[in-house]
Amino acid sequence: MKKTLLSTLVVAMLLGGSGACLAQAPAGGLKPLVTVSFSGYNELLSDVEFLGNLGGNPEVGKALEGFLVLATQGKGLAGLDKSKPWAVLVQTDGMQFPAVGYVPVTDLSQLLDVLTGMGITSEDTGDGTFQLETEGPPLFVKEQGGWAMVSNTAETLAGAPADPLQSLGGLEKKYDLAVRASVKNIPPMMRQRGASILKDLAKLLPQWLLGVNGANDALGTGASEKAVDQLLSEVDDLDEVLIGWALDQSTGTTFLDLEVTAVEGTKTAAQFAQIAEMATNFAGFDLPGAAVTGNWANTLSDAEVAQMKSRIAAYRAAALKYVEDEDLSAAEVEQAKQLIGDLLDVAEKTVETKEGHGGVVMMLDPDAVTFVTGGNLAEGAKLEGVIKQLYQLASKDSPELAQLVKLDAETHAGIRLHTVAIPMPPDQEEAVKLFGPTLNVVLGISETSIYLAGGSDAMATLKQVIDKSQAEAGKQIPPIRIAVAATPIAKFVAANAPDEGAKMMATMLAGQLEQSVGKDQLTITGKPIPGGASIRLELEEGVLKLIAEVGKIVQQQLMGGGGPPGGAPF
Repeated sequence: MKKTLLSTLVVAMLLGGSGACLAQAPAGGLKPLVTVSFSGYNELLSDVEFLGNLGGNPEVGKALEGFLVLATQGKGLAGLDKSKPWAVLVQTDGMQFPAVGYVPVTDLSQLLDVLTGMGITSEDTGDGTFQLETEGPPLFVKEQGGWAMVSNTAETLAGAPADPLQSLGGLEKKYDLAVRASVKNIPPMMRQRGASILKDLAKLLPQWLLGVNGANDALGTGASEKAVDQLLSEVDDLDEVLIGWALDQSTGTTFLDLEVTAVEGTKTAAQFAQIAEMATNFAGFDLPGAAVTGNWANTLSDAEVAQMKSRIAAYRAAALKYVEDEDLSAAEVEQAKQLIGDLLDVAEKTVETKEGHGGVVMMLDPDAVTFVTGGNLAEGAKLEGVIKQLYQLASKDSPELAQLVKLDAETHAGIRLHTVAIPMPPDQEEAVKLFGPTLNVVLGISETSIYLAGGSDAMATLKQVIDKSQAEAGKQIPPIRIAVAATPIAKFVAANAPDEGAKMMATMLAGQLEQSVGKDQLTITGKPIPGGASIRLELEEGVLKLIAEVGKIVQQQLMGGGGPPGGAPF
C-alpha cells in the first residue's frame, strides 16, 4: 500500500498534467488553453524553511529532504535540476487537448533510475523517448534542452514546444504556483455544453433552494435564468483568467491573486476599463487599532445606472400599489405615497451621480463593540425630511420615542447628527456588557454623504471617521480594500467566548499575535490591471504564525487521539 501511494504521489508531482492529452496531437493550429507554472524545488524548499522558522520549527526543511532520501532509497532527487521551474502546457485545436509536462533535469537517466527504485519502470522506445509503466496508463518522456518532456503519447512530445519558459511569460518569477486559463480559446463545443448545463441548473435552482411553485416558481426561475444569461455573456467576453500564489519572504507575507482580462472591444472590456484607483472623500474609515476596515470607490457605468434605476422603478410601482390596497384614508394614502416617492427619489438621484464611494470600520475591545459605515448620497436634505416625517408619525403611536430619539442632536464638520438610544434587555447580559444599558445609534447626513454608527463609542468614533475623511479628502484609493486584524479579534474572543476552551485558545493566540505587532492583517484588495481587474488576498506574518500555531495544536490533538505520527508542522 505504501509503495502504491508513494508511486502515485511521485507521478503526480513529477509528471502530473500530462494525462490531459486525450488523443494524438495534430500537426498545427494549436492554441494555448491552460498553463501551469511551479517555481521549482529550490523555491519550494526555501518557502518551507521560511514557514518553519516562523512556526518555531527550523528543521522542517531538513526533515523534508530526509524524507525524500528515505523514500528514494538514498538516491534523493538525482538528475533533477532543482534551480529551474516546472510547467504544464495544455493546448487545443478545437477538438483535441494535447498536454505536456516539463520537469527540469540535469540527467534524465539518473531521474529515471530514481523512479525505477520506486516501482516506476522505463523502457527506451528509440529516438530518445522512454515509456514509463505506472499503475495507470503509460506515459512517455523525452529530454530536450534540459527539460524532461512528459505526455501520454510519443506523438504529442514530437510536436511540443522545446522550451516552456516563453509560454510561462514570467509566471514562474512572480508566483510560486500559478494557473492561467485562456478562456477565449475554449472550443465552442465545450462552451455550448457548459452553457446548457448552467441553464438547466438555473431552471431547477429556485425549486431546490426555495421549494417554490406556480407563479413564484416562474418568477424565481426567470430571475435565475437571467442571471445565468448575463454570466455566460460575460464569460464569452473573457480573454484570460489567472490564479497565482506566492510567498514573499522579504515582507513576510503570502498572497493569492485572481486576475481576469477581457477581449479588447467587448462590453466586459469596456466595464473593466472603468475600474481605476480614484480620489475619494471617504478615506477616513482606516482607523488605527480597528478590527475591520474597508473602503471602496467605483464609477457606475451607464448600463449599471440604467439597471439600478429599472429596479428602483419596479420597487416604486410595487410599493405604491401596496399602499393603495391597504385600508387607509385618502390623506394617509397621499402621505405614504409622498414619503415613498421622496425616499426613492433620493435613491435614484444617488445612482445618477454614478459614484459608489464609502467605507466601514469596526472597533473591538474586550468589553465594547463599535461600528461605523457610510458613503456618498444625493439630496441629503430630502432624506432628512422623510426621516423627520416618519418620526412624527411613529411618535403619535409611541410617545416614548421622544425620550429615545434626538433629531438634530448636533452638527459636526457640516454633518447633521441624529441619535437613537435603544434600551437593552436587562436579561441579555452579554449584550449589556458590550453595548451598555443602551445601544447608541447615530445617523449623520449632509447633502452629499450619509453615515451610520452604533455601539458603545458610536458618536466619538463617527467623529473620528468624519474628521479623518475631511483631512484626507481627495485621497487616491483602490476600487476596494478590506482589512481584518487578527489581534483585536483574538482578544475579543478571549474575553467573551462562552466556552472556556475557546477562551484559553484565543488567549494563547492573542499572545502569539502580539509578537507580530502591526503584521497581523488579512487584506483583500481589488485593483485595475491592463485589460482587466485583479483581486489579491494577502496574509501578513502574524497571521502565518497564527496558522502555524493552530496547525501545531490540531496535530497534537490528533496525535493524542491516536492520529498519524509526526513532528510539529511549520
